[in-house]
Amino acid sequence: MSCSLLDAPIHTELILIQVTEPALARWLQRLGLFVGSQLIRHDEEINFHPVRVRASRGDVVVPAGLAVRVFVHLDSGERKPLVEMARNETGHIETMSCGPGCVQALARLGIKEDTDITFIRSLPHMDYITVIDRLERTRLTEGEAARIWGESGDNEASQFYFAKRHRPFTVLEIIGGRKISAHLRTHGVRPGSELVLETIEQAKEAHTPGMEAITISSQGGLRLYLNPAQAARILVRDPKETAEGKRGGK
Repeated sequence: MSCSLLDAPIHTELILIQVTEPALARWLQRLGLFVGSQLIRHDEEINFHPVRVRASRGDVVVPAGLAVRVFVHLDSGERKPLVEMARNETGHIETMSCGPGCVQALARLGIKEDTDITFIRSLPHMDYITVIDRLERTRLTEGEAARIWGESGDNEASQFYFAKRHRPFTVLEIIGGRKISAHLRTHGVRPGSELVLETIEQAKEAHTPGMEAITISSQGGLRLYLNPAQAARILVRDPKETAEGKRGGK
């Protein structure tokens, strides 16, 4: 069953089946997206930057999807979301606008209510080129790398964001709820997986004018930021639904 990209599910592999505006179709083709191409729609997390902070566990990276839900009471008296803090600002965690799963994920990073915190910097969008279980190569965003908790050799457990290149890294848990865990499983990342970081690259991005960004990534790793009108003119389908429909019809 087809739908517009505007209505498509997030964190799901999709197949491009039609672009109803010729000029938009030509622009996508120049970027390597044709009918039949695979793409993924992302949630709003990727439109913000992850942040590096110093808290009770030392330096950690907080994925954007968690950082937007943390509110800090600065030493200056001002209150602001964690993602909006400036370099070297300090304060304490006042509240978190999320459920138990989010609270537990943040606690894994040493971030709880009343925790003292120092903002180090916002982080650029990067792609982590990673080999999984010595078989499959994939690209992970910096936010996904920050959500993977594990260990490498005799080192203390840490986020995959801090992994050293060419060293086996065993996944112990996924920081976050069921949605991000299910999404990372589509990459082959789950507790017990062995990851090897090959290299880190600046994320390739293409921006288009618009007030609200609909973010997608191509199979080659290019991230595109579309406005809602553009997304409404791109038709996609979920290949899993098609496969299930064929099995059901037998």
